[in-house]
Amino acid sequence: MRGDKMSVISRTRRDVLKGRIASKNHHIASVLVQAWPDKISSIESDLTKLAGVESHGSSETGKLILTLEAENDAGLVETMDRIQMAEGVVNVSLVYHHSEEMDDAS
Repeated sequence: MRGDKMSVISRTRRDVLKGRIASKNHHIASVLVQAWPDKISSIESDLTKLAGVESHGSSETGKLILTLEAENDAGLVETMDRIQMAEGVVNVSLVYHHSEEMDDAS
């Protein structure tokens, strides 16, 4: 804030990340997962059991492409954290994120 001017922003970054902002958005993200190559098939199987996670292929070098779907940013962050903490996962990189406002008919 400067001087006597009030901030017009009533939400914080933390509010957005924690999902405290009510919205009718749908979030889709694509992530690249680097995992231990010798465990890639079991890791892929475990990760696709998470809600909103779909696999689009893996390689013998331990790379795995996933899409994540959630109702808010916090849901995406939570899922990415769960993927990162999964046994055998080395790294998770966000490749793409899209948010779309949903109408009442969706």
